[in-house]
Amino acid sequence: MLPPPLPSLDTLIQQAAARLRAAGDDSPHICARALAQAVTGLERTGLILAGPRPLAPELAARLDDAVARRCAGEPLAHILGQREFFGRDFAVTPDTLIPRPETELLVELALQHMRETETRHPASAPLRLADLGAGSGCIGITLLAERPRWLGLLLDISPAALAVARRNGGTHGVARRLRCLVADMAHAPLAPRSLHLLVSNPPYIAHAERPEVMEDVLRHEPHAALFSPDDGLAHLRAACRAAAEALVPGGHLLLEHGWRQGPAVRDILTSSGFDDVTTHTDLAGHERCTQGRLLR
Repeated sequence: MLPPPLPSLDTLIQQAAARLRAAGDDSPHICARALAQAVTGLERTGLILAGPRPLAPELAARLDDAVARRCAGEPLAHILGQREFFGRDFAVTPDTLIPRPETELLVELALQHMRETETRHPASAPLRLADLGAGSGCIGITLLAERPRWLGLLLDISPAALAVARRNGGTHGVARRLRCLVADMAHAPLAPRSLHLLVSNPPYIAHAERPEVMEDVLRHEPHAALFSPDDGLAHLRAACRAAAEALVPGGHLLLEHGWRQGPAVRDILTSSGFDDVTTHTDLAGHERCTQGRLLR
């Protein structure tokens, strides 16, 4: 008796999507195809062309394992080993936060300030930024990739996270303009008046808000990058103190924060010597980023 024919790639993707839907995935077909691309190494068009053909048993087994991991709640970014952010793929691991689309607002605001700063400085003048609590480096590396005149410092308390950031800096061609430093942002080793821009997406979730955090996030992402004391404001205060010392007069600070924290963050910036303090909302209408210009 002949062995049963091997299932086609299309069949396996359909079966994977059904399993993912049953497990509660909100985009089962997209997820199934992303996993199939990762397993086969095929781009989107190649996946379509290969769809009617059988998939090698070893690849089918790898796809089955990847689907099982996603059904068990492991983030898709961890299974794939990367997440797209601002049009670029960034390596991520359980040692880093997974980049979120709402953080792209911080990048857009920072790029606006970077362009304005460039107009006020000679083309030969070095311009410097720092990203505090950098994690995977998606913010600082994106800014350096978009604005080639700038030099950048990425700071994080996690050596493992910074190892990922260094890898991302190499991937996106900014390693020569980038320095990664293991340090606590509460004691950031930044030279006084050395920066034109400081950006940070620090830990800002209050411990009392833990029940509001998705279970998958609690299980798979680093708590040190999520939670902050003092009602979630401790690291935001630290970033503001660092910026007040390290920015040149007229330099800008941009912070991402929780949707309830806008008033408190505005007060922190104003009392720390910043003016033009403005909060911006994300696509959901939530206060998400606050910026200020250093006066003195």
